[in-house]
Amino acid sequence: MSLDPHIAGMLAELNGSGQPDMGSLPPAIIRQVMHDSCLAMEGPPDAVARVRRDINLTGAAGPLPARLYTPAGAPPVGPCLLFFHGGGFVAGDLDSHDGFCRRFAALSGLRVLSASYRLAPEHPFPAAHDDVLAVLRQVLAGQADPSIDPTHLAVGGDSAGGNLAASAVLDVANDKGPRPRLLLAIYPVVQFTHETESLRRCGEGYLLTRASMDAFTAMTFPDPESRGNRRANLLARPDLMEAPATLVVTAGYDPLMDEGCDLALALRRAGVPVAHHHHPSLIHAFIHMSGVTPAVPQAIAKMAAFAKVAVGG
Repeated sequence: MSLDPHIAGMLAELNGSGQPDMGSLPPAIIRQVMHDSCLAMEGPPDAVARVRRDINLTGAAGPLPARLYTPAGAPPVGPCLLFFHGGGFVAGDLDSHDGFCRRFAALSGLRVLSASYRLAPEHPFPAAHDDVLAVLRQVLAGQADPSIDPTHLAVGGDSAGGNLAASAVLDVANDKGPRPRLLLAIYPVVQFTHETESLRRCGEGYLLTRASMDAFTAMTFPDPESRGNRRANLLARPDLMEAPATLVVTAGYDPLMDEGCDLALALRRAGVPVAHHHHPSLIHAFIHMSGVTPAVPQAIAKMAAFAKVAVGG
């Protein structure tokens, strides 16, 4: 399928602007550019009944800010999506993903707990993975917010956040107590050890570039040997069979498309129930593009409906 025409127009304007590749910029500028571009591509915010901004979760090294979105009609205690933002492990924050979290909560009827983590290069691997694991354990223990039912929990993220979410749900597989019911991996980063065909095909001109991916990887893994660590390299994990039911979402014009497809296949081979929503006309970071193309709200509605059924409650 051809590239979505609305996205094609946006990319033509962006690629002709002379803006430098994000991988060539200092981390602080990368964060500002990503924050501003995510907000610029969003449509009008979806209405939710309440947004709590005073929640602090506890990561591996101390408090981390979080945000809880409660949709209209939600029960006093109910199911929740614990969500971790993308941004190459270097950028992204609660604000950059505010639009998606509002939309997902409104469409699914689930609460969404948007959680942060420490970023590279100030905090290289495994800091983010350690934070996300600590936060997930806190939520499963019922210590995040009394309105969240830890027995009806989905855990998800986009891009780098998808990697973090997948790693964490596997790491808690043998813990006592509730376990996540669903993993939501939206165009996830899956591995750092080999080049894929989709990277070769889409590494230039489709927003996420090979150069920026290489820069993010170098900042996150200053020790090249750590790139094969199984906590980050999901395809190397021997415990994939311990994953909960999983929804993998991929985009056709995304350098990471093959990684998402490989994860879905590996989980299926491990016996995990897997659904795969593929959007052949979309690109990486499309969850922020509700203001660009009507295809995006439709894609989010599809994953929200799936999650509502999968999590139950």
